[in-house]
Amino acid sequence: MSAIREKAAFPEIEVARWSASSLHGLIEHITSRHHAYLRGELPWMERAIARAAEAGGRAGSSTLAPLSRTFRFFKRELELHLRKEEEVLFPLIRQMETAVNSGAGPSRYSFGSIANPIGILEEDHKGEGRQIDQMLDWIGNYGGPRQTAPIVGPLFDRLQALDADMRLHVQLEDEILFPRVRLLEGES
Repeated sequence: MSAIREKAAFPEIEVARWSASSLHGLIEHITSRHHAYLRGELPWMERAIARAAEAGGRAGSSTLAPLSRTFRFFKRELELHLRKEEEVLFPLIRQMETAVNSGAGPSRYSFGSIANPIGILEEDHKGEGRQIDQMLDWIGNYGGPRQTAPIVGPLFDRLQALDADMRLHVQLEDEILFPRVRLLEGES
């Protein structure tokens, strides 16, 4: 995001931890830590951005109105993305890991390789990154325009935290989970 354009500061010990854990454990961490955070944060931020846009009036309209539109789109797309992961991809990964661990080998899917839905979700990550970049541009890379900064400072802090969490979340998936799944499928 802005997140994906630069690697998150992900401690090596964490990389080693999640590289060695079960896929099920990694998925559980992603859903309980990152997805749960997003489910709580996105509605709050949507309301806060709308309130800030109203309170900012004319002074904030050049920044907050486009930010509000971009954020609503981002939220809608991200919520759909989370459902794709939790309802489709993650259950398939768990099933594959269980099958391989039991010696049965991975299932064959009507859509071909599990790399196909993974590729779609990686493209989603890139789109989400572009949306975060656009929002960061609207707010002056967290500083906000001078006329709106006092009104929405806490909102900018929360957007910065969202960006940081998304960096870690995407790094876990794109650099650890997805490569391990592709490897597991290829080894079987």
